[in-house]
Amino acid sequence: MRLHPAHLSLPALLATTSIACGGTAIRQYGQYETLGPRVSPTPNERVPLHVNVELARPANVAVFYVVPGRVTTLLFPDDSTRSTQLAAGTHQLATSLARQAATADSLRNVRRLPAGQQPGRPRTARDSAAAMGGGSILGAHSFLLVFASDEPLSYSALSTKVAGISIPIDDTEALNTVAKLARETTKAGRPWAAFATEFNP
Repeated sequence: MRLHPAHLSLPALLATTSIACGGTAIRQYGQYETLGPRVSPTPNERVPLHVNVELARPANVAVFYVVPGRVTTLLFPDDSTRSTQLAAGTHQLATSLARQAATADSLRNVRRLPAGQQPGRPRTARDSAAAMGGGSILGAHSFLLVFASDEPLSYSALSTKVAGISIPIDDTEALNTVAKLARETTKAGRPWAAFATEFNP
């Protein structure tokens, strides 16, 4: 596990706005009024197998699952072949956790099925989380964070420079750290914005 300093400071460019919305605190970063990204969980999913992303205008996006005090998971893009460009409007995106769960579930079913029988769907969210090695994230205090930029985003940079990095235990510092690290994978001076909300399954 790679460690990242908890005292990471942010430049003045990383402006943060906190808003209480329906009992859930949300945070906005960067040029939010320009790009207007939003992310929300899919109802009835105990782990974020799918997320809903809304954009005010076309942008390249990345979505992260943030658990303060632990490491960050890159949910979207889920591999290097997936384009990060999305049109304006609302999109439901399958996440890297959904891909891991489906792969693990298929392998488990293939091992158990008689010859010629097709594998089925994952049984429960808990089964899916356990299959992907993520059972420990169930019930954790966590957030979804979407990062949007005018320029294409690098899966390699996101997965090595943002995902897997240990982050501070304080909510605000953890989210600031993830937003800053994501911004650092893009070119300076280009418009960017981020939005974070609590994940409450």
